[in-house]
Amino acid sequence: MQSRFDEILASILPERPVLLAVSGGVDSMVMADLFMGSPLSGRFEVAHCNFHLRGEESDSDEAFVRDWCEANGVGFIKKDFRTREYSLSRGVSLEMAARELRYSWFEEVCRKRGFGAVAVAHNSLDNAETLMLNLLRGTGLKGACGMKQVSSLNGSDDLFLLRPLLGFSRDEIREYAVSRGLKWREDSTNKDTTFKRNLLRNNVFPLFAQINPSFVRTLAQDMERFSQVQSLADDFVAEETPRVLKGKYRLDLGALLGNRHWKYLLFRIMESYGFAPQTIRELTSCLEAGDSAGGKRFISGDLVAVTSGSEIVIARLAASHGSLTVDGPGEYSLDGTVFSVREVTASALKQKTGTTLMAIGFPFTVRHWQDGDWMQPLGMRGRRKKLSDMFTDLKFSLPDKERALVVADEGSHVLSLLGYRIDESVKAEQGRKCILVDITG
Repeated sequence: MQSRFDEILASILPERPVLLAVSGGVDSMVMADLFMGSPLSGRFEVAHCNFHLRGEESDSDEAFVRDWCEANGVGFIKKDFRTREYSLSRGVSLEMAARELRYSWFEEVCRKRGFGAVAVAHNSLDNAETLMLNLLRGTGLKGACGMKQVSSLNGSDDLFLLRPLLGFSRDEIREYAVSRGLKWREDSTNKDTTFKRNLLRNNVFPLFAQINPSFVRTLAQDMERFSQVQSLADDFVAEETPRVLKGKYRLDLGALLGNRHWKYLLFRIMESYGFAPQTIRELTSCLEAGDSAGGKRFISGDLVAVTSGSEIVIARLAASHGSLTVDGPGEYSLDGTVFSVREVTASALKQKTGTTLMAIGFPFTVRHWQDGDWMQPLGMRGRRKKLSDMFTDLKFSLPDKERALVVADEGSHVLSLLGYRIDESVKAEQGRKCILVDITG
């Protein structure tokens, strides 16, 4: 097992030292022992998380791992977590809370101490559990690929998560531990079937084994095939997405619907922005029915997708009703009005209705107009004008007034009636950097 492990390490290790996540269980203790016997010996330290979920048992696990490190001359780093409090405050399960806490801490330790990766002791049974949980959650093809031997740590570009035991079975790991005379800790919560993984492992997988004694190996082979298909799908999305996107936040409906696999392409694009699968399904149904005109809105978290006859605009929703902070270029939406923001160099071009050019910087606040709002319209130096009077001049209807947005300054002074007028103080001078706001819906 050591030689096979060493071959795996040689293919996945970064140049920098590695941090081992060791709980004290049989899997992590075997991984630590294998690292000790590998060419990497001396180039790793151990990290232990005490989640304080099992009272004295949790503290005993910590002491056990610390003693092993001292006996073997290995650096020991530990962290105490208030896991239950975190779980309640975030509204997530204890499993998810522990996962978020430990991986966030792992990244912090790696950056502070110069580690290039974290090694965890997931094995082939863990991967089978992950596959089944992903399928039950409905994560699609990506989730059906299971875990990888090497992946990004918390989405970072320069830190990695290593799973050197992923190709080993639970039986192989236990046999190795026994043959080496290793000691380990048993987690009493492994029998608690209120945890989904334990329910699968203890109640469901024994039934799978009756149908196919080699089901873990079979699922591993399936995940490899799914990964190959995922790679083909990734290539397709990478090639077709530029033909659909108009800028960063607009999808050309003609180009999208003209693609034979437009439903999958739409799913991948919208998923990349953070839209929930249910919201994407609702958007897909709308497009299938040919009902995209008229500004249909599909909201997911703080994002909204707004349709028209020719495009889908993705925008950020206001954090609270009535106003939002624009902190950079992008697409925004405030109570149904969608507008784009970008940085440009002012030219001699005149502003047109629906477009506003202002010599201001980020961040700035956009809100609905209020009684008493006033500005000094461009060209009217020293003369204030109430927005209510400007509405009359512009022949605004009542709905127009209700939709009107302004860029706020201090008090009732506004810097712009978006899409129509700007204040003298934000006049854009030719050749200067400024902000262009374009109301699109």
